[in-house]
Amino acid sequence: MKKNFNWRGFTSLYITLSFIIMAISGIILYFAPPGRIANWSYWRFLGLLKSQWQAIHTIFTFLFIIATGFHLFFNWKPFIAYLKTKFESNVKLRKELLVSALFVVIIFVMTIYDFVPFKNVMDLGENLKDSWSTEKMEPPIPHAEDQTITEFANTINMPVEELKNSLTAKGLNIPDENTTIKEIAKLNNISPSEIYNNVKRGNQQVNQPVGEGRGYGRKTLSEICAQNNISIEAAIANLKAHGIEAEENEKLKDIATRYNLLPIDVANKALGIKKESGEI
Repeated sequence: MKKNFNWRGFTSLYITLSFIIMAISGIILYFAPPGRIANWSYWRFLGLLKSQWQAIHTIFTFLFIIATGFHLFFNWKPFIAYLKTKFESNVKLRKELLVSALFVVIIFVMTIYDFVPFKNVMDLGENLKDSWSTEKMEPPIPHAEDQTITEFANTINMPVEELKNSLTAKGLNIPDENTTIKEIAKLNNISPSEIYNNVKRGNQQVNQPVGEGRGYGRKTLSEICAQNNISIEAAIANLKAHGIEAEENEKLKDIATRYNLLPIDVANKALGIKKESGEI
């Protein structure tokens, strides 16, 4: 005889499979490159873009919560019966509840304030993400792929016509000056970073704006000094001139947090750049 569809069984199996997908996507996003790099280079893992992994993780998380609600609904009577049995058998859970609640609070607070070992877990993730940062994969500024040809030309200090000629000489199709780099990349079946690298190979005078799009928050003061050819002594002196005390091995995000600034503001001050992150 044909059996009716078992919604209780379906919900239980769906929750299990969703949990596996959430775990896999969560691990992938843990070591995936920052958005500025992933969007610029079209980074993929197992054939999927980072944005697609983010969508998978988000959607399955929401549906997992909904499915859990249905699971509780379908198993409400057994659940209540289980609780009654436990209480009737004089099993005291007050102590366990108090300890578990306290444990959750401790983890919550330690995570917020970067206590070990949770700080180490987050630092490892940041280091894994930072390992993707190379000259070829870094955009000249964050979200450069959303700029039009005209805006991008201004960003890299290059005449618009020269930029267009450089790209068309490489065989790329450029509809008009209002087309974004992302649209051009999609039209020519390449990544935005490949477009930029083609321009750089054709014109070695292309300049990336200093202090932009480099993931400074995870870098130490000494690292940005080496990256931008400035002495650590000069950087520390520049920061002191702004009332900021810092050590060479400190991460910019830690310095920024201490002085209620953004990492890019600390980087700009250290490098002697007057532009603030909020300026246009």
